[in-house]
Amino acid sequence: MPHTTRARSGPQITGARIRYDESCLPDPVTPYGAAKAAAETAVRLLVPGAAVARTSLIIGHGRSGHELMVRALAVGTRNGVLFTDDIRCPVHVEDLAAALWEVVLSDVAGVFHLAGPDALSRHDLGVLIARREGLGGVRLPAGRRADSCLPGALDVRLDSRATQQRLRTRLRGAREFLGGDGCADSGAAAANH
Repeated sequence: MPHTTRARSGPQITGARIRYDESCLPDPVTPYGAAKAAAETAVRLLVPGAAVARTSLIIGHGRSGHELMVRALAVGTRNGVLFTDDIRCPVHVEDLAAALWEVVLSDVAGVFHLAGPDALSRHDLGVLIARREGLGGVRLPAGRRADSCLPGALDVRLDSRATQQRLRTRLRGAREFLGGDGCADSGAAAANH
């Protein structure tokens, strides 16, 4: 029978370390991150048999917030920049869904990192998305988040290696699922089963 699972992304991590594995405790720097960290802690205390899934930027099929922003910046319908110093480990939505389903149907408890293996800046990720969208010749605006007043961690690299050893689902890196022949999104289901 499926057990309790709590999934959330990485705002409860400071970025003080280079890599965060499943044993790392939340250390938020924003109120939003603190709320997520409190929820994770409550689930782990109140439901010891629960699984907690931590993830990163979710990408896939051109509909994520980051993909929509890249497209708008590339065609000039939005102002802004993509940060060169804001590092994450993007995961494909289909890989994430398959991995979450696998965790939910299992009887294992604990923390699972469901993020891709490629650590990329939001700008580098944007370049890969633009290339996939056929906008590779467009120069995307770049900036440094450290120069802005936006709170939060700059470099959050979720290390999913321990989780990956426990799952059959392969969590692909963004370079793989955004690269290649332009059909990379459609191969996720086949790659995971």
